[in-house]
Amino acid sequence: MFVLCSCQPTADSKSGWQKVFQNDANGQVTFGDKSKLIDAVRLGYPVRIGWGSNRIEHIADADFLTIFQGEEVFAQINTIIGQQPLVDGDSLKIRFRMNTNWTKISGTNGYSTGFMTDYFKDTIVGGGVDRNTATTWYVLYPNHHLSIEARPLWRKESPNWEKWNSSE
Repeated sequence: MFVLCSCQPTADSKSGWQKVFQNDANGQVTFGDKSKLIDAVRLGYPVRIGWGSNRIEHIADADFLTIFQGEEVFAQINTIIGQQPLVDGDSLKIRFRMNTNWTKISGTNGYSTGFMTDYFKDTIVGGGVDRNTATTWYVLYPNHHLSIEARPLWRKESPNWEKWNSSE
């Protein structure tokens, strides 16, 4: 008797890191379904965000996530030591920005803010400006199916509670 088993995921498998949503700088949907992102956040799946500017693309783990009234997601990345590309003719290097840490919050509505701190002086040295940024949202799906329903974590005092709990 011969048994063949493959552990390779199928092409349509939904496990691993998946791009699930993308918004433009005005918060308009350019890819995916925001409700899938909201469900993933409620289920506690890891999320990454990606954005770009000035010939650079960034991708970072979201360390703190907020769902506002069941409709918008905001992701805060962990503070990092700032870095800066240095182009010198045909040479490209990336260097640490001396003395500065940086952090960012991005939202599915296009909102973005960030700031830098001087870690030697423990003071804010830049940023703190509200702006709009296109953001791509990635979710790490488990390799096994969970039969958990993604339910709102907010309380009945919210004005939209009935709207989001109509399936009870």
